[in-house]
Amino acid sequence: MFAIEEILVPKERDSSFVVAWTRRSTGIGDVSIEQLGQRFWKWEGSGLVEITLEEYKDLIARRKDGSASFAYSQHTVTVMEMDEEKGEAVVEIGSLYGPLTGAGIRYLLREEGGTWKKVSEETVWIS
Repeated sequence: MFAIEEILVPKERDSSFVVAWTRRSTGIGDVSIEQLGQRFWKWEGSGLVEITLEEYKDLIARRKDGSASFAYSQHTVTVMEMDEEKGEAVVEIGSLYGPLTGAGIRYLLREEGGTWKKVSEETVWIS
């Protein structure tokens, strides 16, 4: 929830979006959202609401007014590394705003006093 509330919501708060919390892929054999997705949410201007995989898939398939643009931007949050002893985590957020528009941002988070803080961010891919 930290990544969604503290990283995505301030940037996306004015638009509707969906989020999939995913586990890290173990290889080419498990790349579907059914295999990777753990939890799903949507934001529609008032807050995050947990949704089912079926509702998530329906929302990401919707288009604006029949155009090629998505009605909902789509984000995946994946924990890439976690070191509980050091209180550090690397989280990657992949964002898609249209069929060929997106970016992946990798964040280093550090736990300080029971709260996760963003230490750094780096763009790791763009489409």
